[in-house]
Amino acid sequence: MVAVLNKKAFKLPRVEKEKFILLIHLGLNYNREQGVFSIKSCNNIEKLMDTIAGILNSEVVFLQSCTRCGKDFPCSDCKYNESCATKDLPFSCVCPQCLMDRKQFEQCLEKF
Repeated sequence: MVAVLNKKAFKLPRVEKEKFILLIHLGLNYNREQGVFSIKSCNNIEKLMDTIAGILNSEVVFLQSCTRCGKDFPCSDCKYNESCATKDLPFSCVCPQCLMDRKQFEQCLEKF
């Protein structure tokens, strides 16, 4: 089973104090009002994903955020999934719809 998480807000089951502190140190932020975690830092992303996977007893993948339209999408929707170096990590990318629109894609490239 694979858990697909949105880096902007996701819930985890209640964990002991030491595990919670570890999650915060690894780069998560916790919103007490909403009871959700979010990615604050990707510096220790592999360790963070391993820790979350251990908590959920499941493989963990994150949605990507499109740099062009802002939509969140899974890497499995992308035709470049097999060759991507940042697959399933909580980073930004260009969604398949924006990639298909050549004019939008060229405008996106001009920004870089």
